[in-house]
Amino acid sequence: MERTKIGIFMEFYLPYLGGIERYIDRLSAQLRHLGYDVFIVTSLFDESLPRFEERDGMRVYRLPTKDLFKQRYPFFKRDARFKETMARVEAEAADFYIVNTRFHLTSLLGARLAKRQGKPVALIEHGTAHMSVGSKVLDFFGGIYEHGLTHFVKRNVTSYYGVSKNCNKWLRHFHIEASGVWYNAVNPDDAAKADDRFEDRWPRSAGAAEADTPSANGAQGRAPIVISYAGRLIAEKGVVALLEAFTRVRDSHPDLDLVLAVAGSGPIGDQLRAEYGDSKGVEFLGTLDFPAVMSLYRRTDVFVYPSMYPEGLPTSILEAGLMGCAVIATPRGGTEEVIIDPEHGWVVDGSSSAELADALMTALTEAVEDPGRRAACAAAVQRRVREVFTWQSVAREVSAVVEEAVSR
Repeated sequence: MERTKIGIFMEFYLPYLGGIERYIDRLSAQLRHLGYDVFIVTSLFDESLPRFEERDGMRVYRLPTKDLFKQRYPFFKRDARFKETMARVEAEAADFYIVNTRFHLTSLLGARLAKRQGKPVALIEHGTAHMSVGSKVLDFFGGIYEHGLTHFVKRNVTSYYGVSKNCNKWLRHFHIEASGVWYNAVNPDDAAKADDRFEDRWPRSAGAAEADTPSANGAQGRAPIVISYAGRLIAEKGVVALLEAFTRVRDSHPDLDLVLAVAGSGPIGDQLRAEYGDSKGVEFLGTLDFPAVMSLYRRTDVFVYPSMYPEGLPTSILEAGLMGCAVIATPRGGTEEVIIDPEHGWVVDGSSSAELADALMTALTEAVEDPGRRAACAAAVQRRVREVFTWQSVAREVSAVVEEAVSR
C-alpha cells in the first residue's frame, strides 16, 4: 500500500537552528515513524548547501533566495533553479500539506500549491504577537505587511493549529479560528543523549580536600550553582537583562559559587563577550550541538529563558524541564502552559530591559537562596513536560487530522 505523503513548507530548515526548525525536525521524525512519507521545502539561505538532499529518508528541497535579508526573512529568486526545484516539488504530489507561520513567503507558496492541486493544507502558527525589529516605524509597516500576507494565505489554507493555546488566541487577531493545538514538544528519549562533560566542568559536590579551598568564584568549597541560557544572542531574547541580573545577584552573594553559562550565537554575541567575557562566573559556550545542549541542561540548576520575543512555545523551556532544571521564564507564548503555577517555576516580566533585569534578579535570588524550592520546581516541571509535551502524542494528533482530511 502506498504511503500517505506529507509536504512541509517552512522558511528555514536544518542546519539553520531555531525553534521552528527543531519543531519540524522532531515532528517529521515522528510522522515518518508512523509510516508517512515526508518531504521538506525551504529556502537556500546558504549557497554552500545542496538544493536537494535526503536526510534520514526524508527529501529536502531548497529554493534560491535573494541576498537581501536571506538570513532573516528570505525572498525567493525566481530564476531557472527556482523553477526547476518547484517542478520537482509539484511532481511529488503530496496528499497533505503543512505550512508554518502566516507571514512567511514559504507559507503562501505552499498553500497556493496545495490549492492548485486540490489538497488539504494546515498552517501551524508559532507566534503570539507581531514581529518586532525594535523600530516603531519599521514595526508599523511590518504589521501592515503581515496583515496583507495573512490575507492572501487565508485564501488557501484549510485549517490552523497553534503550537500553544496562546498562539490560537493570537490567530483571532487576524479573524482566524484555530482547529486545535499541535503543541511544541520533546522526545523523552532525548535525555539519554546527554553526557557528563559539564558535570566534570562544574562538579556537583566539592571534595573533602577542597573544603577549605576557595573556588574560582571565591566561594569556600561549595559546589557551583549553574544558571544557564540557550538560544540566539539577540536583544529580543532578553539575554542582556539576564547578564545584568546575574552580575547583581553574584555580587550580592559572595558566599555562593554562581556560574552563568550562555550557549548560542547571534548578532550581539561579540558585544556581549566584550562587555561580560571577563566577568566573574560568566562563561560563553558558543553554539552547541544537540547532545551538548542536553548535557548542559543535565548540569544546570536553574535555566533562564527571559525572552521578550513573540514566542510560540519555547523548545528550550521544554528541553530544560525534561532534564530536571528549575525554570525562570517570561510569559511569552505557551510558557504559562508549562509553568502553570509557582510550584512549577518562576514566571517574570518587564516592559523594558531594565524592568526585566529587576524581575530576573528577584527570581534568581529566590532560586539560589532556596535549594528546596529549586529542587521541588525542577521535579514538578519535569513531570509536567513528560506527561503533556511529547512528540509521540503530538504526532498522533497530527496523524488523525491528516487521515480524516485525506479520506475526504
